[in-house]
Amino acid sequence: MQNLSQTYKEVKQLRSRGNCPAAISMLRSQPPSSDADAFEAVVCLFVCGQVENALHVCRTHSWKEDWVRHMCQALQERFVTGNPARGLTLARKAVSGRHAPHDAAALYLLLLQDAGHVDEAQAYIRDRLQNPPFGETFLLTTIAEVAAAAHDWREAYRAASAVLASDPDDYRALLVLSTANDGIGNIHESLGNAIRASFVRKGAMPAILQIMRCQNKLGDYYGALAAFDKLTETSAISPEMHIELGMAYLGLEDRARAVSEFRSALTSRVHAAAALRALIGIYARDDGTAELDALRKDYGAEIRSDIECLYALGIAALNRGDLNGASQWFTRSRDVAQAAGSAMDGLPWPVPEARIRHDYEQLELLQRRGRLDSKGREALALLKRYYREDADPQAVFAPAGAEGSALMDALCDTYYIPESMFAGAALGDNDYDAIEEKYLAERCVVIDNFLAPEALSALRRFCEEATIWKVNNARGYVGALLGRGFNAPVLLAAAHELRKAMPRIVGPEPLLQAWAFKYDQRMQGIDMHADFARVNVNFWITPETACEDPTTGGMVIYDVPVPKSWTFYQYNNESERLAAYVKVHKAKPVRVPYRANRCVLFDSSLIHVTDEMHFKPGYENRRLNVTLLFGRARAVE
Repeated sequence: MQNLSQTYKEVKQLRSRGNCPAAISMLRSQPPSSDADAFEAVVCLFVCGQVENALHVCRTHSWKEDWVRHMCQALQERFVTGNPARGLTLARKAVSGRHAPHDAAALYLLLLQDAGHVDEAQAYIRDRLQNPPFGETFLLTTIAEVAAAAHDWREAYRAASAVLASDPDDYRALLVLSTANDGIGNIHESLGNAIRASFVRKGAMPAILQIMRCQNKLGDYYGALAAFDKLTETSAISPEMHIELGMAYLGLEDRARAVSEFRSALTSRVHAAAALRALIGIYARDDGTAELDALRKDYGAEIRSDIECLYALGIAALNRGDLNGASQWFTRSRDVAQAAGSAMDGLPWPVPEARIRHDYEQLELLQRRGRLDSKGREALALLKRYYREDADPQAVFAPAGAEGSALMDALCDTYYIPESMFAGAALGDNDYDAIEEKYLAERCVVIDNFLAPEALSALRRFCEEATIWKVNNARGYVGALLGRGFNAPVLLAAAHELRKAMPRIVGPEPLLQAWAFKYDQRMQGIDMHADFARVNVNFWITPETACEDPTTGGMVIYDVPVPKSWTFYQYNNESERLAAYVKVHKAKPVRVPYRANRCVLFDSSLIHVTDEMHFKPGYENRRLNVTLLFGRARAVE
């Protein structure tokens, strides 16, 4: 294909810098004669929002080359005929050869993304577009949007930033950058990107929606409502907008308006899951059994396929004392998560040696106890090839091909969950009236003999044997979550009994989350952080003989809470910020040494950290802590 004429080179430069009026004025001053110039006219008009004029050029120009004819036909099928499948077929033909320019690739990626084929778009980028030229802003923008759709925040950030280097006012790139910052937890910068996008296109719904998302996550609910008031077109509010309005009203404790907005979002089943999760949470807190039953009847299919909806119904059942029902809902949540491949999605690759070590040691224990089936024995044999007692805990493994797939499967499958029915008292014999008084005075209290002996034994066995440890951390520990299999009946019984034992502290607060973490003896535990709950119940169940230094191994709690203005990412991930905060406020640490069956009950907003650990080697000697979180005090996004 021949090169662009000098005029159309300038047209491309102008629209790539965001100067659409000048670009369109110039192309109108000199009608295209070659295929190259005509295709630039199509792209320029398309990028500048004049789709009908772009299609007019497609219809009227006498195309000489097949690829550009196919691409123009693809656009006609998508925007005129309404046959996107036929359009994609033609677009694939257009980009299959060597002559199609970068702008044709950009249009192809847009059509793929429009049809929901994000995986195919990513594959095309990997195979054909590894190093796109810096000035190809249309292509870079579409690459950024594909990456954002795939939650590849690094690539989205890189490509969008490259676009903004050429055109600081590129609306689409600003939205992608906002989404990418949101995805990594940088909510303040995300808000800034969205505000700038709203300046470029005043009152446009996508920018306003992103501003509202950020304001809700920052707890600025009036700011979210103020952003909505700047919307220029309110005749057709999107379901996502109703959801953000609902979140703002919920944050302001205006239950009636929140329910109304979430109900409005349900009119479109496209985003029903997010609205259903919110409504289930509201009705669960209000003990709205009839409303929950109605949602299950009307939206059964959506609920049965959504992990978070199933989890929310489990929480609702647990908080009204239906332990069997809660266990069933949590099990369904686990099954849906497993079918959806959530363990595979969360598996780091290359996989750390610490994760392989844990899974090998657990399967080896199950083998010794006669609880491993043939699939588990095959996984054990595979993991043994990567296991060494003296291995470097910083080592990683990433075998290619079939071996890599087999390793992923071995680490992500669930091989055994013990039948663990439990009857009797879960909590140990303690004076909970006195414990409540001490907590109300000091916000932190230590409880020894927390679980009854039978309950401790049952929970320890469940944690040792259940192959549900799929949460990974760079510091070597692995985790299990309530909605992903960590729903042993004894754990649910303990949570239920706590609400009755401490009616002034735990009783009014619903259980929102439970998890457990198992640690690698060669590494250290959780870094300085805080949690979102009002009340944190943290207890340890590894035998006391495993801890080689009885003055350590527990946790350190500081007597200052994190500021309410901090985001979840800041108070849960930025340990250096927390350390600086502790230093400036001269916070006093309370060190609680490790003891088996010891519980630390404290205000979850207090800054805390795992103490240094010195535990004997061996799977059954791994430090294991369980956490129950009651009530919400801070945002979790």
